[in-house]
Amino acid sequence: MKSRINSTPLGLIIGILVPILSIFLVFAVRFKAEMSLETFIDSLLVHKIYTKVMALGVYFGNIVFFFLFIKTDLLKAARGVLLATILYSLAIMVFRFGM
Repeated sequence: MKSRINSTPLGLIIGILVPILSIFLVFAVRFKAEMSLETFIDSLLVHKIYTKVMALGVYFGNIVFFFLFIKTDLLKAARGVLLATILYSLAIMVFRFGM
């Protein structure tokens, strides 16, 4: 069982999905009563804070799984989460600074 979980592609998939799910979780807990998902996304774009929200989702979402995988000695999965974090960071830099 441990060998199936301990793979870089699985860590990469987890690292890509967790930030998206964490942003939706924040929306569902905090903003769902006030606005729709479409309005939430539009307000992020209008106020130009989408890169900041994206960065918070990436760093706080992935740090939990990264350290969980390190603690349970699933180093290849941790490598995948780290790779996803680096890819998200590059995307955030492109969106923020227009490289």
